[in-house]
Amino acid sequence: MATSSFTKDFTLNTKKAVESFERIMSTSPKSVKINKSLVSPEKERRGEQKLKQMLSR
Repeated sequence: MATSSFTKDFTLNTKKAVESFERIMSTSPKSVKINKSLVSPEKERRGEQKLKQMLSR
């Protein structure tokens, strides 16, 4: 469960941390191919119903 106490602040306090952060930020993420033929309209409807049910609790 998510909490509101999570802080987004972080400090890069070593040279290695800075280099690692630069490497992560400079590389582009690999695209993920989604096979849309696996999702039928019926499965999509069921998923929406389950999500609404979970969120209504």
